[in-house]
Amino acid sequence: MNMPLAIVCDDSVTLGLLLCRQLATLGYRVQHIAPEQLGLPLAENPALFCVELLGNHSNGFKLLRQLRRHHACRILLLSASGRRTDIAWGRAAGADAVLLRPFTPAQLARCVTLVEA
Repeated sequence: MNMPLAIVCDDSVTLGLLLCRQLATLGYRVQHIAPEQLGLPLAENPALFCVELLGNHSNGFKLLRQLRRHHACRILLLSASGRRTDIAWGRAAGADAVLLRPFTPAQLARCVTLVEA
């Protein structure tokens, strides 16, 4: 069985690995990439791309726009702030959904289901 690829782009190794584990339980083959290691376009087209909004080495808005130019994958934006402007700008930049941190595995599953629809 060919599992869909999900890429997690997050500065935090701990949070990134936790998200990877949760996505794996949802049936994804998962790859964690630090923002400074990410090169676009990607070698493989992912089914889902999870990107942190603002990290130490990244600007999630810029990355969203670049992803939209190069890939047709579904994009899940992760935000710790939950500010309405961040959510609106994230959607305008190309995010299909926004998930606020901290989140539960059930919230992630619901959000991924919405993104896949």
